Amino acid sequence: MAVDGPAIGAILAGSVFLYAGLTGRSVLASVQAVVQGKSPTTAPVANPIAGTGSSGSGTPTAGYSIATNIPARKGSYTQAEIAQLWVNNGGPSNTAQFAAAVAMAESSGSATVTSANPDGGTNVGLFQLDTPGGVGAGYSVKELQDPNLNTQVTIMATSGGTDWREWGDPVTAQVGYRYTPGGAVP
Repeated sequence: MAVDGPAIGAILAGSVFLYAGLTGRSVLASVQAVVQGKSPTTAPVANPIAGTGSSGSGTPTAGYSIATNIPARKGSYTQAEIAQLWVNNGGPSNTAQFAAAVAMAESSGSATVTSANPDGGTNVGLFQLDTPGGVGAGYSVKELQDPNLNTQVTIMATSGGTDWREWGDPVTAQVGYRYTPGGAVP
């Protein structure tokens, strides 16, 4: 079986772009590092992800979560703060209130709460993402306790808050709002 060089190159280039985007590093410097045989982690942070809480290293300063200026804390978030997390992490504003209501129903707004899942996994954080086989697959419990990562994963898993089929049981999110597997946002 022949190796397709251009396909391998495209995969490598895409991986470097993805890495640079997710870590806030310079794309050009990341590519240069790889070409020079170095790790892309040596590339400088060009666009800190942590906002004003950044230490300039691409990782949040103690007390701040990735991607926003909303402080990470062990306590609970209000529904309004969760709606803001949703928007700050790329979720559409027209689904933010409903998503926040879902998070309140799932976790009472606690970013660190965990619960056992019938599949043997653990439900984690604001949106109770299931590990290891559900929406939280590939992430540790500690990672999913970051409210921003938990929200980002949920945004992707729900197609921006329009498809909640991965949340197994119907949950009353707030008075007048219900979502069911595959249900649409009211």
